[in-house]
This record gives sequence, structure tokens and C-alpha cells, in this order.
Amino acid sequence: MSNYKEYHDRIAFHPGYYIEEIIDESGLSQKDFASRLDTTAKNLSILVRGEQSLSIEMAVKLSRMMGTSVDFWLNLQKNYDTLIAEFESDRELEQEKKVFKYLDYKYFRDNFNLQIFLEK
Repeated sequence: MSNYKEYHDRIAFHPGYYIEEIIDESGLSQKDFASRLDTTAKNLSILVRGEQSLSIEMAVKLSRMMGTSVDFWLNLQKNYDTLIAEFESDRELEQEKKVFKYLDYKYFRDNFNLQIFLEK
């Protein structure tokens, strides 16, 4: 799994993406960085790879270590989650549009009084 996801012209960055950059710039090994955060190297690695959401506890640890607010880290996670949800919603809509191309719109309009608006 990647710590960022691309969809069309948009990119969602997982908090792990930023943590990885901080680790690289610090000159510390991931194991040493994890030790300073009071977590395991394995747990940090999972987070950095984007395979786990940033917990409130980890946000607190990062904020103490980096001199940032807890909200800073939690907002990174919230923004990532929001974009991923939008990506999934857009993918579902694209699939639904493909399905609707095979349906007879007159049936829904005449029998259920539904107005269907789709992009062509």
C-alpha cells in the first residue's frame, strides 16, 4: 500500500507520507525515530506505508516531538480520509453511469415519474 493515492488529477497524502519525509530529514533510522515516539518500529512502518490511520495517541506523540498541534496531525488524517471517500464516491458514480447506459429511461419516467439526468 502506498502512503498517497492518485485519482484523476488529485492526490491524497496519508499522514505517513509526511512522517516519512520527517524521518528522512532527521537523519534518524526509522527504528530510532520510533523509539523517540515511544512506539515500535513495526507500528511506525505500518503508519508510514499508509496501512493504518493515524491515532489520536500517535498524533499527541508527534505533536510533542515536532512542536506542532495535535490538530495539525489529525487534520492531515481527516483530509486524507475525506479525499479517499470522494475518490470512492466518484468511482461508484462512474460505474453507475455505465450501468445506466444500458437501462431504458422511459420505463422509469413513465412508471415511477422519475426524472433522470445523466451526463452524456
